[in-house]
Amino acid sequence: MPPPRTGRGLLWLGLVLSSVCVALGSETQANSTTDALNVLLIIVDDLRPSLGCYGDKLVRSPNIDQLASHSLLFQNAFAQQAVCAPSRVSFLTGRRPDTTRLYDFNSYWRVHAGNFSTIPQYFKENGYVTMSVGKVFHPGTAPCPESGFSWFVVSESSIPILGMGLSLQSPLLAGRVPR
Repeated sequence: MPPPRTGRGLLWLGLVLSSVCVALGSETQANSTTDALNVLLIIVDDLRPSLGCYGDKLVRSPNIDQLASHSLLFQNAFAQQAVCAPSRVSFLTGRRPDTTRLYDFNSYWRVHAGNFSTIPQYFKENGYVTMSVGKVFHPGTAPCPESGFSWFVVSESSIPILGMGLSLQSPLLAGRVPR
């Protein structure tokens, strides 16, 4: 019996994953040049296939549709768990929920599973500036050094982002915005 489908919204995750795989596969080439590759990893759960790039005629999503038109668009995807946190942790660590021991959204995976490396940690260790917006590893602790992010978005600060009352914070630079 095939695994249950969780919706086409997760299919878009595959689009981003393919970009990451290409970037990781090109690591040698990037190291031999002065310019490193830019990588955009967007993880969205609970999105559904409500995007123009998946044929939805009612939804207007021009920016994502444009990104998808220059990317590999996956048409079939599966989730590791029926709730968001185990699926995201599985995606970001490459490990199944039975390895991370995260089956719900009330537990912090590092407490139960140990210290597995994550995609953000890998990029940060290889010289990339990483950023987190939203509930990436929720629940758990607030963004911290072991999360692998150089920058994260919080709800209270003086630097608004997109006029949404969100702001950019850096544990490394004490809140100064990179220029």
